[in-house]
Amino acid sequence: MNYLLFIGLICIILFSTIKFKINPFYSLLISALIAGIGFGFDITKSINLILEGFTSILIGIGPLILAGSILGIFLEKTGTTKKMVNVFVEMLGTKNSPISLNMIGFIISIPVFCDAAFILLSSVIKEVSKKTGYKLIILSICLATGLFSAHVFVPPTPGPIAAAEIIDAPIGLLLIVGLFTGIIVSIMGYLWTRVSLKKYYNIPIIKSEEKSLDVSKNKFLIFTPILVPIVLITVYSFVESPYYDLQNTLLTDLIITLGKPEIAILIGSFLSLFYIQKKQVNQLYNWIGIAVKNSFNIILITGAGGAFGFILRSSNFIELFNTNQINGVEGIIIAFIMSAVIKTVQGSSTVSIITTAAFIAPLLTSFGITTDIGKVLTIIAIGSGAMTVSHVNDSYFWVVSKYSDLELKNALRYFTIATLIQGLVGLSLSITLYILLT
Repeated sequence: MNYLLFIGLICIILFSTIKFKINPFYSLLISALIAGIGFGFDITKSINLILEGFTSILIGIGPLILAGSILGIFLEKTGTTKKMVNVFVEMLGTKNSPISLNMIGFIISIPVFCDAAFILLSSVIKEVSKKTGYKLIILSICLATGLFSAHVFVPPTPGPIAAAEIIDAPIGLLLIVGLFTGIIVSIMGYLWTRVSLKKYYNIPIIKSEEKSLDVSKNKFLIFTPILVPIVLITVYSFVESPYYDLQNTLLTDLIITLGKPEIAILIGSFLSLFYIQKKQVNQLYNWIGIAVKNSFNIILITGAGGAFGFILRSSNFIELFNTNQINGVEGIIIAFIMSAVIKTVQGSSTVSIITTAAFIAPLLTSFGITTDIGKVLTIIAIGSGAMTVSHVNDSYFWVVSKYSDLELKNALRYFTIATLIQGLVGLSLSITLYILLT
């Protein structure tokens, strides 16, 4: 009976979001209530557990998601993202525009949703295509795969943040491992275009307009709104780590204060305002309003996912599975498969990450995954599954294809297969690092 309940919960989440187009927030809450009653709690107890799980998640990551959204909007509205692209193209040369766009996509997608970032940069890649002679399809796939990599691995993107809170993994460590893994996975997207679109690389590059790019004299400063928060959070994670016994000094207290992820990201938002134009100053409140609106739905879905996971952890959910014979590597593979199935069926990477994290969290101890690095690598595996694969039921797939003027068959052939390869590489990295580090 309990197995049927488990299968039923998955079906409710998938069918309600796919067939009936119900917002995942409601699907997860309904599933949480059914799970509570099904696992033996009365209605009152189930509701109380849902509220407890919901509020604990929101308190933990709500401000972080909002801060990340504000940073993303500020970077977009001030034109900083486009300037970053110009710096990369100038720095690496027009001949290396594909890898430049791949890397800049990875960087920009750390604070900006991949869908919004691709739409924002769609006009830029078309301009780069004209200036360099590269086919638009090459530049589009390189940019799209770079954006997608940070989206599923690197905080403050909501999916990884939510998974870290649900699984109780340190965000600072996730940032470090996510950056390392994400860069490799991102480059795999570029290498895929080198192989699959090889014939289009053998064309003369137009050099006459290279100097027309609009780049600031202090070009490297343009990256400070993203790099400063990354550095602050990374240092914070080391200071807060139980493996280092540091004395409380004014410096460590300052690092602990400024390095808190939500504070560090807000500092990045402030730095991005150095690139604001005078005529845009009166738009600041509107931009913050847009950020709040954009983050609201994600915060609700994340809270519902946390509530669902809390119900499962509080129940006898673990007794459904004979997990005594499952080791950490097998647990990571299970997390990947579950995430990949949910992603492939319902389309949303964020929902896939949150839902899988809620299911997997109660099982980690029985898998033998108890260390911080083990939990982080499980999230990396979940993120890898959430890339596998992007196709016609994924809004990002249509953003990439439509804004790049790609035919459906080409989008499926080049972008969808790229996400499959990236997901499998991410899984391989998570397994390899787990074996080496635990």
